[in-house]
Amino acid sequence: MTSGDIEEPPGRDEVLAQLAVQGRLLHLAMTGLTTAAAARFGLQVIDHQCAGLLHHTGPMSVGRLAELAGLTPSSVTGVVDRLERTGRLRREPDPNDRRKVILIPLRPVEVDEAFRGLAEQFQAMYARYNDQELILLNDCLRQMTDHIRGHITTLREQR
Repeated sequence: MTSGDIEEPPGRDEVLAQLAVQGRLLHLAMTGLTTAAAARFGLQVIDHQCAGLLHHTGPMSVGRLAELAGLTPSSVTGVVDRLERTGRLRREPDPNDRRKVILIPLRPVEVDEAFRGLAEQFQAMYARYNDQELILLNDCLRQMTDHIRGHITTLREQR
């Protein structure tokens, strides 16, 4: 190939292989970020993950938090107790069923400060995409999350 030749774009199989690798690398990076953040805030990794779920999805029941986190309701009870002790959530009676509680997320300022630089980098990255591309990326990430949660259920049922 000479310097004037145009390089062909990769084929679909190659792009799909690259996506698989990038997905795994993203997962490993997210795992590292979660581990580092949990250590920074003096939390267990699962506690930090559950606090993040609450922050991003809003108030919910213990059962819903367990479902979203891929945990059993009994195992999430300890997480909830620890998050309440560290000021990351509070429990309120469910207005529809006084026997249940709703978990209300509380986000300390230190968390926002710790992630501000990363959030700014993401915003700069998003600025490179048009609205339709952002809608596509959001849809792809949502579907991936749904498929992963479904697979968690499948893995638990296969035990």
